[in-house]
Amino acid sequence: MRFLPPILLVVLLSIVPRAQAPAAYDLLIRNGRIVDGTGSPWYRGDVGVRGDTIARIAPRIDAPAARVVDAGGRVVAPGFVDLHTHARRGIFEVPTADNYVRQGVTTLIEGPDGSSPFPITPFLDRIAATRITPNFGLFVGQGTIRTEVIGSVNRKATDAEIGRMRGMVRAGMEDGAFGLSSGLFYVPGTFTPTAEVVELAKVAGRMGGIYISHMRDEANGVLDSVKETIEIGEKGGLPTQVTHHKVIGKANWGRSVDTLKLIDEARARGVDATLDQYPYTASSTSIQAALMPAYALEGGRDAVLKRLQNAAMRNELKKETSRLIREERGGGDPNNVQLARCDWDHSLDGKRLGDVTKARGLEPTIDNAAETVFWIVEKGGCSGIFHAIDEQDLQRILRHPATMIGSDGEIPIFGQANPHPRSYGTFVRVLGRYARDLKTITLEDAVHKMSAFPAQRIGLADRGVLREGLKADIAIFDPATVADKATFEQPHQYAVGVTQVIVNGQVAFDDGKMTAARPGRVLYGPAVVVHC
Repeated sequence: MRFLPPILLVVLLSIVPRAQAPAAYDLLIRNGRIVDGTGSPWYRGDVGVRGDTIARIAPRIDAPAARVVDAGGRVVAPGFVDLHTHARRGIFEVPTADNYVRQGVTTLIEGPDGSSPFPITPFLDRIAATRITPNFGLFVGQGTIRTEVIGSVNRKATDAEIGRMRGMVRAGMEDGAFGLSSGLFYVPGTFTPTAEVVELAKVAGRMGGIYISHMRDEANGVLDSVKETIEIGEKGGLPTQVTHHKVIGKANWGRSVDTLKLIDEARARGVDATLDQYPYTASSTSIQAALMPAYALEGGRDAVLKRLQNAAMRNELKKETSRLIREERGGGDPNNVQLARCDWDHSLDGKRLGDVTKARGLEPTIDNAAETVFWIVEKGGCSGIFHAIDEQDLQRILRHPATMIGSDGEIPIFGQANPHPRSYGTFVRVLGRYARDLKTITLEDAVHKMSAFPAQRIGLADRGVLREGLKADIAIFDPATVADKATFEQPHQYAVGVTQVIVNGQVAFDDGKMTAARPGRVLYGPAVVVHC
């Protein structure tokens, strides 16, 4: 046997390519300040992702990875879960949902305020067939169901109709809903007796769902409405949630002390009652829903127009609309009402009700503004923004341990209309303004209210926390610079300070740009029936 000289052997070994060690991780996030979603204090560490799952979290991970992201001391948090969105407005036009993903939101839940697609399966199938970036789930809407069975009329349901509605809730839960939503402020929810809602809530509760409600009244009747929401959960035997909790109208400011006391008392006696909130002192809904009494909206648009054509009825409605401008969502001044979107005349988008009244040749008094409201409704209606919430109530509600965050936003087409800035800024506003700047809550509390808490609320056991074995929905942001840029005057401005967003293990937003990845999935509720 012949042997190579040692020097030649060394040369040969130096030119033979060595097999590289296989990547242990598809993605490795290094040097992070980990805020894990549980509310525990942050700690330094690395996160290794394999496929769509968090494979390892450790103080240091030295194994090879297909991609390494150096967090550089930035916060690594669970992707945020938004329990209250109207994302079906825009999800098919903008399936990347840039406005949400750029804030670190990785899951959108639709169907709030009693309004949802129905039946649910065709809609979720369409979502599944669309390449979307965030995950997507929904509630089944009580108002949608009642409209289908009874219509938008003010009467009690018969026993047979209630039986049919129960069946529809059951079908919605089997199709994958996370629970039942109601909008008792809106037609036809406002015509629904409490006992009828309880009957539907019982069905959702038996199937593992929760009840979430836009209450009957967030102004003068706010205390009774919180009591009703608690009652529906208590009698329905399921978790119950006051959604986008707020106190409207200057005469009612401060009543959050009492509403939160009601939540505390309910929890003390064993009722699983919680809240969600967006961090703005203005609400948004349609002009007619906010500034006309519910009875005037019964029967749909043709019936509304007929009432406005009757002089006596119009005069009666004018008194009530003036009161709503003076005492409730109008905030006491027509210029506290801002038009958000008028599809029949987009030149009005963003303008104030007082200014529109003046442009019509009228003094901007409250009574004349009421006439402008009727003119808007007659022309086709607009969505509006209503500046009538107190900052102290907002912060008091935010601090409460039973409060989580939900945007009540949509997916705007960038640059179109004048939407509420909550669609662009809710989550980063909590992190920037309320956690960092005002120190209303801690950073860890803020992340908990936006991740683990809402995920737990609807039973998403595989998301919402940074933990080995859970899905890799992750947001990386700079706590010193994260902020909302959207304003009421210029809402189409993306959040800043979030540097990477990972959805199901894939980087969806990277250093200021959306990527080609659209890894979002349809998420199904606790009673879904899988059909083969």
